[in-house]
Amino acid sequence: MLLLTGCADPAPAPTGQADGLAQADAKPAKLGLCVACHGEDGRSRIPAAPHIAGQNPIYLVWALNQYKAGQREGDVMNAIVGALNDNDIEILARWYAGQPCDGASAP
Repeated sequence: MLLLTGCADPAPAPTGQADGLAQADAKPAKLGLCVACHGEDGRSRIPAAPHIAGQNPIYLVWALNQYKAGQREGDVMNAIVGALNDNDIEILARWYAGQPCDGASAP
């Protein structure tokens, strides 16, 4: 079992529109799929959802792909990841990795 705690180093800021983000602070197009449980800032809104702000982006990509492949169970997550392609997953992982994990607002 893989358990990561604490904050990861912030993900590098995106540099252009080719990766789906116009600016480093642009919100991902599919962020709305995540906010009900994880919040826009990665601070969970419900007890069953983990805080993912500041999480390692490699771990987030791995976890989302595990849900998508059915190798990790979570009824809500298994349903949501079906709407995500590989690029969406990368962008969302980078977004949440770049959020401050202490609950402070991003600059």
